[in-house]
Parts: sequence; C-alpha cells; structure tokens
Amino acid sequence: MTIKLIKKNEGIARKISETYQVTNFLTKDSSENVSLAVSEATNHSETTKNIRSDRVYYVLEGKLIVKKDDKEFVAEPGDVIFIPKNTEYHFEGTFKAILINSPAFIPEDEQISKL
Repeated sequence: MTIKLIKKNEGIARKISETYQVTNFLTKDSSENVSLAVSEATNHSETTKNIRSDRVYYVLEGKLIVKKDDKEFVAEPGDVIFIPKNTEYHFEGTFKAILINSPAFIPEDEQISKL
C-alpha cells in the first residue's frame, strides 16, 4: 500500500436513517486494518454493536451520549469514546464525529437492534 490522499469531496455518504448519516473516507477497499468516516446525527437514537471491530468516536461538534448497562458517557467536542468490538451499546444525540473502526468496517458486522 502506498500513501493516499482522500479529498473531502471524495467521501461516500451513506444515509443510515432520517436522523443519521455516515460519510466514508477510508474504507476496507483502501485498508483492511482501519476505516474512517464522519458521522452526523440530529436527534438520533440507536442501539448497535460491531462484532469484529473496535470503534472510536472523536466528537467534532455537538454532544454524543453513549450508554452501556447503567453507565452513561457524554462526549463533547474534543472528547473520545472507545468501544471494544462485540459490545452492544446505545448512542444518541446531535453531533458530528470522526468514526474509526479497526479492523476496517464491513456492513455485515454491524448489528443494529434498535433504530
């Protein structure tokens, strides 16, 4: 693999729901080891887990709330939330965040149980 520059207009937008969109920049086609996207939510609420990838959210704007069991994690701009693979969690809020998956995101590995 060689160095690659991905311009902001080269992102591939995926509409997850009316309240959540993810724009993929670095995908499994570029690297099996890591993927990077920008996620944007407006009053979004979802319960999900990725069975294969660790996940990192770096919040750029707004507030991202992640809930697991009886714990609540509130992330604001500049904060990071790490979620280990195969961990079911609930997330909600209005935010813009960088979303990193390692190994790279594969849609079949995502299990959304409540949208």
